[in-house]
Amino acid sequence: MRLVALVLIAVFSLPPLQAQRRKVVMISIDGLRGVELASAPTLGWGLTNLSEIVTHGAISEGTIGVLPTVTAPSTASLVTGVSPSVHGIPTNFLFDPEHTMTTSDSGNEFAELIRVPTLWTLAHAAGLRTASAYWPTTIGAPIDADFPNHAPMKNERDRMTYRAISTPGLVAEYEKKYGNLPVGSNAFDDHVVTQMALLLLQSRKPDFLLVYFQDFDHAEHKYGPDSPEAIKAIKSIDADIGVLRKAIAALGLESQTDIVIVSDHGFLPMSQSFHPNAVLAKMNLLGPKGHPEQWRVTSFGGGGSFGLVVHDPKDRQAIDMVTKTFQKLKEQDCCGIEQIFDRKQLKAAKGYATSFLAVGMKPGFSADGGDDGPWVTPAQGRGAHGYPPGAKDMDAAFAAIGAGISHVRLPRAHIVDVAPTVAALLGLRMTNVEGTNLLSADRKNFQPDNSKPAAQK
Repeated sequence: MRLVALVLIAVFSLPPLQAQRRKVVMISIDGLRGVELASAPTLGWGLTNLSEIVTHGAISEGTIGVLPTVTAPSTASLVTGVSPSVHGIPTNFLFDPEHTMTTSDSGNEFAELIRVPTLWTLAHAAGLRTASAYWPTTIGAPIDADFPNHAPMKNERDRMTYRAISTPGLVAEYEKKYGNLPVGSNAFDDHVVTQMALLLLQSRKPDFLLVYFQDFDHAEHKYGPDSPEAIKAIKSIDADIGVLRKAIAALGLESQTDIVIVSDHGFLPMSQSFHPNAVLAKMNLLGPKGHPEQWRVTSFGGGGSFGLVVHDPKDRQAIDMVTKTFQKLKEQDCCGIEQIFDRKQLKAAKGYATSFLAVGMKPGFSADGGDDGPWVTPAQGRGAHGYPPGAKDMDAAFAAIGAGISHVRLPRAHIVDVAPTVAALLGLRMTNVEGTNLLSADRKNFQPDNSKPAAQK
């Protein structure tokens, strides 16, 4: 009788299944439009795994992005639930008006730049095992096992640098299993990232794993969205996701693991480039050749939008000149300018916090560097992002599948909703965020479909 009583006590002491913490693998596919993911089963692209996740999991028709819709601020919003002016990552690169850094030096790679709590800091504080395979802005983060996002490696010195900034011993484990990390054009391609994620799953069995794929974005930039090259890249990523799903199943973790598919932004085709610094140079507001420290106004960011920053906030002459000039260029419809944001509008949009003015480009136009020559030139690539959020083709993506996640078609949401949603799956709660839990049963327009999910492939 006493034994029976002890068994009953043990049984009734167990937490209910829905209250138990889940494992989460969060995969970001750079440049995947929300409408693409939501339509994966009908696109005819052979996206077996993404189609199954969409068919049997929760899927949003799109998540509205942040200003600007580029990778570093967007992925920071994915893990913080707040906008760029709050988390502190305004664009992809550090502000460097005097050109003291190369492009590869100036990427926003370091976790200390994020000013607010992240999913990994919350998970770490809760005692969960965390890991990352090439997720942006994680260098120095309290992640138990981190292959950080870093500029592509060109030589052995770069490879040694990467060993140093990764979790100690982690790259050695990778290279023992897969050989030296490749340098050059294959550095950090999606197959390498998949190998990193496999190693982390198998050796660390993390409670929370972040995975970042970038090859789709690269193909869209070069060849354009919906191009054969872009479709080939997303098919390859789909196959890599299948490899990870099989590994999770082989480890016996399938029933405990939720897979969340996200992206940072959408994509638009483009054919022309506008060069705002060439305009500023013509106005004698950039530093003269050989004296970049004498700049008065410079552009910040690029792609589908850019900010304009003044060196001296009291320089009203420069601010007024630039404001009038870009307003006039918009009115003349000569340079592809569609929107102009003043300080008040930027504060409301929570983007380009250090700029006194920002410019949104028309579809087909992209803002690029260069401070001499024509103001508008043929574009080097065929696809761009960075535009102000709003157009559905600029929406990012969200889908989730796992035990306890109903098949549901979610309404259009916001990218800041992702972090509190993932936190809830991990059994954590994010406070002081702008977003809400997408999978909350009391969310408006939540339309569950109780059909049972098929076995994962």
